Amino acid sequence: MKRIVCIVLALIICAAVFTACGEKTHTGHKVLFREDTVSDVVKATLIDNDGKTADAEIEQLSKDDDSVLYAVYGDTKKYCKIVFTRDDSDTEQLAFNEYVSGWHYSSHGIYPFTEGKDEVDVIDYARETFKFNGEEKEVYICTPDGYDKNAKEKYPVIYMTDGQNLFERNATTYGSWGVYESVRSMEKNTGRGAVIVGISNPSLTRDSELTPDIGDVAAEPENYENGKGKDFSDFVVNTVVPFVEKNYNVSTKPEDNAICGSSSGGIESFYIGIEHPEKFGAIGALSPAFVLYDDDTWVKYLKSKKFNDNYPKVYLYCGEANDLESQLLPSTKSMPSNLEIINYPKDKIYETYYDKGMHNEKYWRYIFPDFLKFFRK
Repeated sequence: MKRIVCIVLALIICAAVFTACGEKTHTGHKVLFREDTVSDVVKATLIDNDGKTADAEIEQLSKDDDSVLYAVYGDTKKYCKIVFTRDDSDTEQLAFNEYVSGWHYSSHGIYPFTEGKDEVDVIDYARETFKFNGEEKEVYICTPDGYDKNAKEKYPVIYMTDGQNLFERNATTYGSWGVYESVRSMEKNTGRGAVIVGISNPSLTRDSELTPDIGDVAAEPENYENGKGKDFSDFVVNTVVPFVEKNYNVSTKPEDNAICGSSSGGIESFYIGIEHPEKFGAIGALSPAFVLYDDDTWVKYLKSKKFNDNYPKVYLYCGEANDLESQLLPSTKSMPSNLEIINYPKDKIYETYYDKGMHNEKYWRYIFPDFLKFFRK
C-alpha cells in the first residue's frame, strides 16, 4: 500500500513539473490587443506617469486571415499607459490599468475591447429631452451591460458634456469617446459598471454654455465673454441629476458621482465640480480651456469657494501635439499650483500628459479608462 501511495505521489509531482515546464507563467494584469490588419506586433512598451518605460511581456494567442490577438502583462501599480509597436510603427499611448480588458485596432480606429464579448455596432442608450434656456436639450443615458434596476448596490454615475460625441463611432471625424466600450471593459474586469449621462452641447451654443463667467476673459473675448456656464451648471444639478436619480438605480453619494468633459467641456466640468462638491466627488478635465482666464482670476475665484473639507478629486490631462493643445497645456499645468494656493489637498489632484496627444475625441478615448480608474479607485 505504501508503495502504491508513493508511486501515485510521484506521478502527481511529475505531472505538476511537466505542466509547469510546458506552460509559461505570466505576472501582472493581462490586456489584450486585437488587430484586424494582421501585422506583426514586435513589442509592447509600458509607460509610467513620469514617462519611464519598460518592455512588457507579450505573447501571440491566435492568428488567422482576419485578425491577430495578443496578450500583454504588466504591473498596473507602476505603469498607466501602453504603446504597441507594429510593422515598425507605434500606436499612440493607450490607457493601461486593471479596468482595461483590451484594445481593438480596426478600420474604426483603436477602441476598448472586452475579452469574451462581441463587438457592438449600435450602442443602446436612452434619449431624453429637457428645456434649457428656451431651447430643447438632449440628454443621453447609457447603462452598463449588467445593469440591474433592483440591485442593492447602486451604480456610480459619470455626467459628461458633449454627449453627442460620446457613443457613436461616426460621431466625429475622429470617432467617439468610446465611453460605452470603456465602461464595458471596466465591468468585465471589476464586476461593476457605471451609468454614463451625456448632455449635448450643439455647436451654435456650445461656446457660451460651456464657459463659466468668473471674471474678465483673457482670450478671444468676442466668443467667450459673459458665458452662460452658471446656467448650464444649474441645469445639470437641478434638472438632469434629479431626473437620473429618480429614474435609475444610481448612488447619490458624492464619491459615486463624477463630472467630466474636454476642451470647453473640461473647463465647465471643472467649474461644475468646484461649484457643487456636495454632489460630485470627482472631476475629469481633459484638455481643459483654463486659458480663458489668467491665474490671478482663477485664484480669486477658487478663494471664494467653501469646500467644508469636501474636496472633489481633480483629474487633469492635456497633450501638446497640435496648436490648440499646445495653447491649453500651460494653463492646465498651472492649475494644480492655483489649487494649492487655496490649500487644496495635493493628494486630490492628479495630472497626466502626452506630448503626442492632439485635441480630438480619439485621444480622449485613449485616456478615458485612466480617468475611470482615478474616479473609482
